[in-house]
Amino acid sequence: MAHSSAGWEIRPHSRNDRAAIERVFLDCHTELPWRTEPGPDLNTLRYALKYSSVLVAHEKDAGVIGFIVFLTERCYVSHLFVDMNWRFCGVARGLLDVGRTLSSGPLQVDLDTQNTGALAAYAAMGWTETVSGGPNLGIQWRLTGP
Repeated sequence: MAHSSAGWEIRPHSRNDRAAIERVFLDCHTELPWRTEPGPDLNTLRYALKYSSVLVAHEKDAGVIGFIVFLTERCYVSHLFVDMNWRFCGVARGLLDVGRTLSSGPLQVDLDTQNTGALAAYAAMGWTETVSGGPNLGIQWRLTGP
């Protein structure tokens, strides 16, 4: 998938993208103050990069500007992050659309209850809350995509 007017494309990640994926993740992690140390979350991401489907949004001058990590057979998104400078450019929607195409049904995601910005973004894209609290009742929301 490509967004010709914005200049970015979505493609499968490669090993060469890993440092850029981690950079985007760590930059975005600063917006999650309730998750104090990025170390455990970064280790979870590194594991997921090895054993999950991963797509990146790439712009020729900026490099990796966003990524999605998902389990195609479970239709579950474990990570979705977009560089702060590329938000509101359709990157997250594009990543989710391609992820949905590659999966066998509507995607699901768990969001921290404190992450009201992400909840608003998913709601604007037509995602709905399916289980209040998800597997971590009171800590996360489970959302299902359109």
